[in-house]
Amino acid sequence: MGECAYREGELYVSVAHASYDRQSFRDVVDHTKGQPVTEPGLGDAAYSFHVQEDAQDHVLLDVLKGSRVVQITAPTAEEARKAASSVLPQLR
Repeated sequence: MGECAYREGELYVSVAHASYDRQSFRDVVDHTKGQPVTEPGLGDAAYSFHVQEDAQDHVLLDVLKGSRVVQITAPTAEEARKAASSVLPQLR
Protein backbone atom coordinates (compact mmCIF):
# COMPACT_ATOMS: atom_id res chain seq x y z
CA MET A 1 0.00 0.00 0.00
CA GLY A 2 1.30 3.45 -0.86
CA GLU A 3 0.03 6.91 -0.15
CA CYS A 4 0.41 10.31 -1.78
CA ALA A 5 -0.15 13.38 0.35
CA TYR A 6 -0.45 17.12 -0.19
CA ARG A 7 -0.68 19.86 2.42
CA GLU A 8 -1.34 23.59 2.01
CA GLY A 9 -2.18 25.53 5.15
CA GLU A 10 -5.14 23.85 6.83
CA LEU A 11 -5.94 21.74 3.75
CA TYR A 12 -4.56 18.20 3.75
CA VAL A 13 -5.22 15.63 1.01
CA SER A 14 -4.05 12.02 0.99
CA VAL A 15 -4.70 9.25 -1.52
CA ALA A 16 -4.31 5.65 -0.39
CA HIS A 17 -3.12 3.45 -3.24
CA ALA A 18 -4.46 0.17 -1.92
CA SER A 19 -7.19 -2.15 -3.06
CA TYR A 20 -10.34 -0.93 -1.31
CA ASP A 21 -13.87 -2.12 -1.97
CA ARG A 22 -17.15 -0.84 -0.53
CA GLN A 23 -16.85 -3.03 2.59
CA SER A 24 -13.25 -2.08 3.43
CA PHE A 25 -14.14 1.57 2.78
CA ARG A 26 -17.11 1.23 5.12
CA ASP A 27 -14.69 -0.14 7.74
CA VAL A 28 -12.63 3.06 7.37
CA VAL A 29 -15.78 5.16 7.81
CA ASP A 30 -16.93 3.13 10.82
CA HIS A 31 -13.57 3.65 12.55
CA THR A 32 -13.49 7.41 11.95
CA LYS A 33 -14.35 9.54 14.96
CA GLY A 34 -17.63 11.39 14.64
CA GLN A 35 -21.00 10.96 12.98
CA PRO A 36 -20.75 10.32 9.21
CA VAL A 37 -22.77 12.44 6.79
CA THR A 38 -23.32 11.05 3.28
CA GLU A 39 -21.82 13.29 0.58
CA PRO A 40 -23.64 12.48 -2.70
CA GLY A 41 -21.98 13.06 -6.06
CA LEU A 42 -18.39 12.47 -4.94
CA GLY A 43 -16.69 9.29 -6.15
CA ASP A 44 -18.34 5.92 -5.61
CA ALA A 45 -19.16 6.72 -1.97
CA ALA A 46 -18.28 9.64 0.31
CA TYR A 47 -18.80 10.66 3.93
CA SER A 48 -17.85 13.78 5.84
CA PHE A 49 -17.24 14.22 9.56
CA HIS A 50 -17.14 17.40 11.63
CA VAL A 51 -14.23 17.05 14.03
CA GLN A 52 -13.01 19.24 16.85
CA GLU A 53 -9.40 18.87 17.96
CA ASP A 54 -7.33 21.27 20.01
CA ALA A 55 -10.26 23.73 20.11
CA GLN A 56 -10.34 23.87 16.29
CA ASP A 57 -13.19 22.69 14.08
CA HIS A 58 -12.47 21.05 10.77
CA VAL A 59 -14.05 18.65 8.30
CA LEU A 60 -12.73 15.23 7.35
CA LEU A 61 -13.99 13.93 4.01
CA ASP A 62 -13.48 10.26 3.07
CA VAL A 63 -14.13 9.35 -0.58
CA LEU A 64 -13.99 5.97 -2.32
CA LYS A 65 -13.11 6.19 -6.01
CA GLY A 66 -12.54 2.87 -7.69
CA SER A 67 -10.20 0.99 -5.38
CA ARG A 68 -8.66 4.11 -3.81
CA VAL A 69 -9.56 6.13 -0.75
CA VAL A 70 -9.09 9.89 -0.76
CA GLN A 71 -9.06 11.60 2.63
CA ILE A 72 -9.32 15.36 2.84
CA THR A 73 -9.08 17.53 5.93
CA ALA A 74 -10.22 21.12 5.47
CA PRO A 75 -11.53 24.01 7.59
CA THR A 76 -15.02 23.75 6.02
CA ALA A 77 -17.15 21.19 4.18
CA GLU A 78 -17.23 23.48 1.14
CA GLU A 79 -13.43 23.57 0.96
CA ALA A 80 -13.26 19.78 1.38
CA ARG A 81 -15.75 19.22 -1.46
CA LYS A 82 -13.90 21.72 -3.67
CA ALA A 83 -10.60 19.87 -3.09
CA ALA A 84 -12.31 16.53 -3.81
CA SER A 85 -13.75 17.92 -7.05
CA SER A 86 -10.21 18.84 -8.13
CA VAL A 87 -8.53 15.59 -7.10
CA LEU A 88 -11.08 12.92 -8.08
CA PRO A 89 -11.04 13.52 -11.86
CA GLN A 90 -7.26 12.96 -11.81
CA LEU A 91 -7.64 9.40 -10.49
CA ARG A 92 -8.06 6.63 -13.00
